Amino acid sequence: MDIDNNRRILVKGKIVDKEGNPLPDIIIVTSANSDPLGQTQSDASGNFRLISLDEEFDPLDVFINIDPYFSLNVDYDYSSLAYRSSVHNDRLLYDLGTIILGDKAELNLTFNNLLGDENTLSYTIKYTPANCELPLNVANPPDNCDLAAIREGNLSPISENTTVSIESILGTTVLLEYSLNFEPVQTIEIPLTNLDTNYVFEY
Repeated sequence: MDIDNNRRILVKGKIVDKEGNPLPDIIIVTSANSDPLGQTQSDASGNFRLISLDEEFDPLDVFINIDPYFSLNVDYDYSSLAYRSSVHNDRLLYDLGTIILGDKAELNLTFNNLLGDENTLSYTIKYTPANCELPLNVANPPDNCDLAAIREGNLSPISENTTVSIESILGTTVLLEYSLNFEPVQTIEIPLTNLDTNYVFEY
């Protein structure tokens, strides 16, 4: 790790839940090429100001509610956010604005093969991941990971019952796009209104 002449940068923002309530004690970490640069946590109002070291060559990453070193006390009930850079930048200020962390929710989606129907199934599951990654040093970056994660699969008439488990965010909707026997694709919306949701699709 090459520190840029002991130079400091400022990373700031505010962390709230989906209702806009401040989230205190959320860990914020800066690093470069997996080397730690700085660490702080949000205050009682959800605000944070992290004066961090700056690496001379490697790009900066900012982790919200993530423990990249397996030694920090993160809140596993909430989602997490990683801001990643692809190249080094000479910025001195990173104002991340208001960061929304949602309650984690799990979906167990079971594909139940009805014996004797001889059906084939292809599917795509689109969902909002609980662990979101966004670009840091780009113009007009996205501000969320809505439906950014995808799981795909194909099942045959002899496939065993299959359960796909995904970790998403409470209050979001999972899209199940499927084609039965190569017919046109259809879509089912699965709202995540509980922390644990079980859904069975029979084919």
